[in-house]
Amino acid sequence: MTIKDLGIREWLVIAFISIGLLAFVFEDKFKPKIYEAEGTGIGYAGDITLKVKAYKKKDKSLRVTEIQVIHEDTDVIGGVCCTKLVDDIKARQRLDKIDMVAGATFTSEGFKEAFTEAIENIKNQE
Repeated sequence: MTIKDLGIREWLVIAFISIGLLAFVFEDKFKPKIYEAEGTGIGYAGDITLKVKAYKKKDKSLRVTEIQVIHEDTDVIGGVCCTKLVDDIKARQRLDKIDMVAGATFTSEGFKEAFTEAIENIKNQE
């Protein structure tokens, strides 16, 4: 079989394989740069530390991709509060308006303080 004997189906298969290989080669070039920052706030039983990962969109706004929480509060109240706040931020992407969790006011305030610090650090990164 020579190149001249190839039909349209074979040429399409070759084209799709080539496009797929090029996508792997250029994948890192078009991937957004992920910025990381850490923030600390005062919770009910101790400090709340957040490690935030986000990328900047073309309009200079941020898109949060990951939030890790380290806290000294109880898992029953503080842990549930932090999990709810993380889920809310990741779902809504409203970085300036963080709702408080009823029954965990100090933890919510500490989380908000830590998150605001981390976001400001990311905004200042180049």
